[in-house]
Amino acid sequence: MYIKRLFPATLLLFAFVFLTAMGVNPDGEIPVPEVNYSVTIKDHQDITTKCGNVTWNGRTNFSAKRGDGTVNIPFDKVKEVTFVGSKARGSVDAQVMLKDGEVIAITFSSEARLYGASSFGTYSISAKDIKELKFEKE
Repeated sequence: MYIKRLFPATLLLFAFVFLTAMGVNPDGEIPVPEVNYSVTIKDHQDITTKCGNVTWNGRTNFSAKRGDGTVNIPFDKVKEVTFVGSKARGSVDAQVMLKDGEVIAITFSSEARLYGASSFGTYSISAKDIKELKFEKE
């Protein structure tokens, strides 16, 4: 009887520890993409940081909500992203300007992360803290 109550608690504890450790790298390493994208990031304090090897949650595309659907926008098509505020708790609205001039309204999870390498070390920032992203010309 005691084991039946202890097993679910132990399983939950193991799952919590395993899942929260995913993606954590004590050496501060970042995911390195096959293509080196350079981006200038402006945060809400108006501090700009230029980074190379930029990824969004470890990928080279933006995955976000557009209405009730989900879109995946490759970095190759993006000129800049402007974060326009919170839609609801846990999400951030943004407008993506494509290289062809089209602007697409999307919603990111506020906990989505951008990773990159700056001249002074690795860089990571959550979507809720970003004001603007400007992709460098290729």
